[in-house]
This record gives sequence, C-alpha cells and structure tokens, in this order.
Amino acid sequence: MRRNPFVAGAVGAALAVVVLVAFPGLGIGQPTGSHGGTPSDVFMNTDPGVCNGEDQVRTDPVSLMPTAVNVSEPSADLLAYFTSTSSAFGINTELNVALQVEGGEFFASSPNWIVHPGSSKTPHSTFTVMWTFPNVPSGDYTVEATAFLAAFQGTVGSGDGANLQSCALSVFVMPAG
Repeated sequence: MRRNPFVAGAVGAALAVVVLVAFPGLGIGQPTGSHGGTPSDVFMNTDPGVCNGEDQVRTDPVSLMPTAVNVSEPSADLLAYFTSTSSAFGINTELNVALQVEGGEFFASSPNWIVHPGSSKTPHSTFTVMWTFPNVPSGDYTVEATAFLAAFQGTVGSGDGANLQSCALSVFVMPAG
C-alpha cells in the first residue's frame, strides 16, 4: 500500500495544531512573558510644569522624573510607565525616549522609543512609553525616563530643542512569578 505524501503532511499539520491547542502555554516564535502577583508597591512621580528643567532637551540625554523605588521582595518585576506632552522641536528631528532602572550594581534600560513632533497645526504631541524589567533583586533603585533629540533627516539644528511638560512616571513592583 502506497501512502499519499499530501495526506501524511496534512495529518502531521493537524496533529501539530491539536498539540498547540491542547497545551496553550506552548508557542512557536512567540515572545515570552510572565504572570506576577498583585503589585506589592506602586511609586508615582508627577510634574505638571516643564519636567526637563530650564534647558530644552537636545542631543545629550536628559534625565526625566528620577523616582526612588524600593524592592523589598527577594526578586520583583517592575512595570514602568512614563507619559508627557512634548513640544518645540524641529520637523526634521525626533525625540528618543527610554526608561531605565539603576541601583547598586544593577542597571537595565528599555529600547529607545521615537516621538515625532507635532505639525504646524498641532505643535504638541502626547506620548506614553511602558517597559517591564523582570527579576530585579531586592534593593533601592532610581527609575527614570531619559530623552534626547536625533535627526531623521540631515542634522539636529543648533536651535532645535524639545520641552516636555505634564510628565508622570509610575512604577509597579510585583513579586517575580
């Protein structure tokens, strides 16, 4: 008896789908994740004014909303949010924003997110960035956003700069799962 290769392939594919459906924790090419417990602590910091201080954000990274955070668990997952309204940067530049955690010998940073300027009709832009920092050991940390300008066409002009106002940074500390 001769087997049809199409039927054998279809049966194999169907079997793979049944296994993936039967075991929902399995995934192919999916990002990993974790499920922590209820937050054991929440730290919040807000500034309704201009949160980048006297000088505009330019090409050197600027610290924004440094917030003291304590991890009392042996290990915790941190979930950080930063939100702001941005204005006053040139049309050929973009604002790069990241979140970072630093304390003792521990340092972790998110990738940079790109915020584009508003248009001539709406010169302000509002944005929120979020990142998770898994398995942060117990200790005291500073969690902050950082920002700098970069050119996406040409170079950043000497007069280009951004202001960030109405900033808020929130950090949720959850026992590592």
